[in-house]
Amino acid sequence: MIREAVKGWLSDWEDGGKTLHRVAKEGQGFDRTAWEGFARDQGMAGISIAEQYGGAGMGLLGRTVIMEETGYTLFSAPFFSTCVLGADMIEAFASEDDKADLLSKIASGDIIISVLDGRNQLTLKNGALSGVVSPATDAAHADLILVAAYDEDNNVALTGYSPNTAGLSVTPFASIDPTRSQAKVFFENVALSDGQAIGKTDNTAFSQILQIAHGALAAECVGGGQRCLDMTLDYANQRVQFGRQIGSFQSVKHKCADMFIALESARSASYFAASPDLDDDPVAKFEASLIAKNYAAEAYFKIAGDAIQMHGGIGFTWEYPLHYFFKRARGNRALFTSSEDGFQMLADQIGLAQNTTDISGE
Repeated sequence: MIREAVKGWLSDWEDGGKTLHRVAKEGQGFDRTAWEGFARDQGMAGISIAEQYGGAGMGLLGRTVIMEETGYTLFSAPFFSTCVLGADMIEAFASEDDKADLLSKIASGDIIISVLDGRNQLTLKNGALSGVVSPATDAAHADLILVAAYDEDNNVALTGYSPNTAGLSVTPFASIDPTRSQAKVFFENVALSDGQAIGKTDNTAFSQILQIAHGALAAECVGGGQRCLDMTLDYANQRVQFGRQIGSFQSVKHKCADMFIALESARSASYFAASPDLDDDPVAKFEASLIAKNYAAEAYFKIAGDAIQMHGGIGFTWEYPLHYFFKRARGNRALFTSSEDGFQMLADQIGLAQNTTDISGE
C-alpha cells in the first residue's frame, strides 16, 4: 500500500519527465513545494521513525520502498539526507530529549537536515572547526547541518549547526547530476559551542552507522535501474528496424536480459541490507550495506549506460529524460565513497588481505 501510494504521488509529480527538465533548468536540484507535500501532507518523512517520535515505525524496509520509488522518478527532495542520514545519526547518538525533539520534527516534515562527514576535511583548534566539506548533499536548503568531526580526545563529535552560524557558509555548486542538490560548506573558526551537541562516539561505531545509512542508496539505484530497464523495453517494442521491432533481435534480447539480471541482483542486495533479521547484528548489517550500496551503484551505472546504447540517438538527447538517470547513476558511484573504496572497506572489514603477489609468484 505504501509503495502504490508513493508511486502514484511521484508519478504525478514527475509529469512524464517535464518536472525533471524544470528542476534541472532551475539549477537547484530541489523542489521545496513538492517536498512539503510529500513530507507533510503525505506523511512520508516519518515512514521509518519510531511511533513514539511521531513516525510510522516501518523501519529500514519502509524507507527502502520509498527510496526505490524516489529513485524511479529522481524525486528532487531531501528524503535521503533528512529521513535516512539525519534520522539515523540522531537515533544512534542523540540524547532522549534530542531524539524526541528532532525526530518528531523530521517525521512531521518541519525540518531539513544535511549530514556532513568532516572527519578528514575539518581541523579542530582551540575548540573551533575550520576547513571545507564537499560535497554536502542538500546543505543549501537545510535547516540543520549535522557535522561529524574529531574532538580533542580523537572521538567523533556530532554537532548540529544552523546555516546562519557565524563562520559557516554554504555555497551551492552544479554537479554532474542536476536533480540532486550539492554544495560546499565552509568553516572558519566555527566554535563547537556555537552548535547543538548531539553526541559523541568512537570512529568505528560512527563509520558503521554512516555506512548503514549509505546502504539505503542501493534502493535508489534499484529504482533508477528499473526505470532505465522499463524505458528500454518500451522503446525496443516500439522501434522498428529492417521491418521488425528491435526487441525481436537476439542481441537486443541478450542485452535486456543482462540488464535484468544485474538489476535483480542489486534488488536482492538492497532488501537484504534492510532485513529486520540483521537488526541485532550491526556488524552484519554494516557488511550487507557495503555490499548493497557498492554493487547496486555499479549495476545502476552499467544499466543506465546500456539503456542509452539501446535507445540509439534519442537516448542522449536533452529532451528525453534518460540522460538524467545516467547522470544520477554516475553521481551515485562516487557519492560519499567510490565503489572501489567501498569494496576495499568491505575487504578490510572481513579480513581479506590485499593480494600483492603478481602472476609470476614473485
